[in-house]
Amino acid sequence: MKKLLLLLIILFLINLVDAQIAIKSFEANPEKILPGNKVQLIITLENLGDKDIEDVLVKLDLSQLPFAPLQSSTEKLIDKIDEDDQVTIYFNLISLANAESQIYKIPIKISYDNISKVSFISLDVSAVANLDLILGVSEVVKVNDNGKVTLKFINNGLTQIRFLKVTLKESPAYEILSTNSLYIGEVDIDDFETEEFTIIPRIKNPQLTFELNYRDANNNEFTETKAVTLNVYTEEEAKQLGLVQSSFTGLWLILIIVIGFGIIIYRKVKRKKHVSWLFFNGCK
Repeated sequence: MKKLLLLLIILFLINLVDAQIAIKSFEANPEKILPGNKVQLIITLENLGDKDIEDVLVKLDLSQLPFAPLQSSTEKLIDKIDEDDQVTIYFNLISLANAESQIYKIPIKISYDNISKVSFISLDVSAVANLDLILGVSEVVKVNDNGKVTLKFINNGLTQIRFLKVTLKESPAYEILSTNSLYIGEVDIDDFETEEFTIIPRIKNPQLTFELNYRDANNNEFTETKAVTLNVYTEEEAKQLGLVQSSFTGLWLILIIVIGFGIIIYRKVKRKKHVSWLFFNGCK
């Protein structure tokens, strides 16, 4: 019995050595896949054994991955691979729209002659980062005003923004009173973060220039320079638009208030004198 079992093991090992199907090469077209886009897998199998192999089944396991077969199945049956020969097969897939940017390992099960083994290939889902910068609320109205400016940092891409650092660059067009560099951190997809800078504009409609440093979900580093134009008026323009009060108007307003208070006080004093006179004459 032991000899028979040993003989069966030897025969199995000999058969395993004779029959070896392996992945020789793999290609993804395109190499970097956007979420929701198509990709074609091109897999070349090679028979490294000493005999022809029939009925080779190749199966992709996508059960835990954000990919789906496109107009094809996840299985391919190869009728025959001759010894020392190669066969190329194709799989058409589509990445799901919610696929996160990262490298995914796809298990490939190859079965033949009662032998099964699993190999792995990798697919790179890499969404394009897109960070927008827009002007929010500004307290600054005219040249040489001191005020806060609020900026919005909007993630319009398909990958998370990480380690975002914002620097307001120095310029003769404005003076920076607050810190010129801020760390924001993460900005989620379809979300935004706000930050404030305190400045004094020295010219009309200055451009605020920002340097943005951040990384995407695949740890790719980006450095961008973006600018926003701040609507700032001269003193005269601000007065004409009614955005600020002229000193002349202010003096008139103060004068009117003083006169009003004077009239009120005068009437109260006059009324008191009149009451006192009536009381005094009544007593006589």
